[in-house]
Amino acid sequence: MAGRQSDSNRQIALRVLSGAARSSVRRRDELRYHVVRDSWSTLKRFGSESIANVEIREVPCVQDAVVEGYIDDPNRTTLAALCQGLGATTFFEIGTNRGRTTRTVAMNNPEIRVLTLDLPDREAVQGVELDVNADDLDFFVEEWDRGEAFAGTPEADRIEQLWGDSAQFDYSPYESEMDVVFVDGAHSYSYVKNDTEAAMSMLSDRGAIIWDDYPAIPGVYRYLNELAPTLEHPPFHIRGTRLVVYSRVPLLDRLGADGYGRLHQA
Repeated sequence: MAGRQSDSNRQIALRVLSGAARSSVRRRDELRYHVVRDSWSTLKRFGSESIANVEIREVPCVQDAVVEGYIDDPNRTTLAALCQGLGATTFFEIGTNRGRTTRTVAMNNPEIRVLTLDLPDREAVQGVELDVNADDLDFFVEEWDRGEAFAGTPEADRIEQLWGDSAQFDYSPYESEMDVVFVDGAHSYSYVKNDTEAAMSMLSDRGAIIWDDYPAIPGVYRYLNELAPTLEHPPFHIRGTRLVVYSRVPLLDRLGADGYGRLHQA
């Protein structure tokens, strides 16, 4: 009878390290844009003392959700599942872009009313009130396709497009009415702060604010880590996504210390 061999990472460590050394020379772009960048994002998340990193299993209203959406970005389907779990009937999005997120939320929440805000045309970026960072400006040099993903779809009847600079927009008609506000407009510190304050004014008494692009973009990371200690319910980051969530109703059921190492059940 052959002796039993136990699988362990220790057995493959030397091979991995030697392969990584060779790959660092041959695949420099992958090293820079994936290994280093992903490691830096992981370190930033771990280094935050104000925003907890939680497993999807720790958000009971989401963990068993079944949703439909674009395969290119799982953040959209997670957002749609959060809207489901919260029983949201109103959703305000700051930053429409192509409208794939807008449509995904509407498609998976047939009773929801969706409002989505963006600039009316690419020239409008020249007249915005606050700072816009270089990455955001890239969205204004390509084809202008705001809302093209939901145009002509069955969901379009429940989606209202709003136009304007989020720093100058009048949010008063939506005060205290929104169950979910998604902040994904310009990503400079000043715009994230402005849009978050607007989101707070629109939030219903059972509402939630969800931010995209954490922790990768410095303005988002910096502002959310400053904001977090001031909130009555601490916001949390969902592992495997770019999303940070603040909710006025409790959403979490934290795992015990031994729960993180277990494999997910199929």
